[in-house]
This record gives sequence, structure tokens and C-alpha cells, in this order.
Amino acid sequence: MNGMKLTFVFLFIMFLSFETQAQDRMDLSSKRIDSELLVKILNLSQMKELKPPRPVESVFFLRLYSLDDISNDEDDSSEYCTPEVETEVICGYRYFLAVHDGSLGVTGAVYDLGEVGEITKIEWLKNPDRNFTRLRLEISNYPIHAFKLNPKLVKKTKIVEINVNLDELKIKVIK
Repeated sequence: MNGMKLTFVFLFIMFLSFETQAQDRMDLSSKRIDSELLVKILNLSQMKELKPPRPVESVFFLRLYSLDDISNDEDDSSEYCTPEVETEVICGYRYFLAVHDGSLGVTGAVYDLGEVGEITKIEWLKNPDRNFTRLRLEISNYPIHAFKLNPKLVKKTKIVEINVNLDELKIKVIK
């Protein structure tokens, strides 16, 4: 009989312990994230899911985030892409590439690709090595809309290939 009482008390204590843990998982936090760049990416960027033509071509999941570079900002000393336009104009983007392999418990990686005019084309390349993914990017010196607003701009393009995985990102200029 004492064994049953002890078992019941033990089970009751375990129940209370699990109930307390379950309640803890119900409480929200008010902790502020103190990373200005992360806050900008989450609040101000555009996200594009990059999907391979066929899922078997890559073991990685890619997302491309772009933050507007408003060069007509009065505090900005860079050259404006549309000096005759009095409103703010986006003259380029800062890109971030997020990479994940779908594994539980693995956070993945995020690469800062820097500021360029605009990535105008993304092409998945065949890759015999499944340890990384290959992409070909076409980059323009300004976004398409800037050329419409300022016909004096001279369009320049660059083609690059990137090899990316969770540990590194390599960029190779093709043209």
C-alpha cells in the first residue's frame, strides 16, 4: 500500500512538473533584439524564395533578401542615379543570401552579398557535387526603373557564378 502511495505521489509531482513546463512554453517574452542590421532585414527587406527547377538538384533551401538603397537621401554623399528627380529613388539594393539544408537543429548561414544596382537574373546551374549549390547571377549597375527615370545612365552588367553551402560562399566573375 505504501508503494502505491509513493508511486501516486511521484506521478503527481511529475504531472505538476510537466504542467509547469507546459505553462512556461506558453509565456511570451519581451526581449528586444539589438542588431540593427537584423531589424532592417526583417522589417524593410523583400524576400524571394529561390527554388531549383527540380527539388533533387539541390539539398539547400535558399532565400534572397534585398534592402533598398535610397541614394537620393539628403545625408547620403553618394552619386544619385536620378539627380533631376526630387523624390526618393531606389538606386540599388543590398542583398543577403540565406542558406539552409533542412536539417533539424542546424540554423544555416546568411551571407551579405553587398550593395549592387540590381540582381536581374538568377539561374540554377547543374552541379555534380551535392555539397554545395551553384547559381549564375546577372547584375546590373542600377535597377531597371532608374534607367527609365534617367536615360543618361549607361547600363553595365556583370555575370557571376556563386558556389554556396552552409560553410562558405565563393564568387567567380564570368563576364
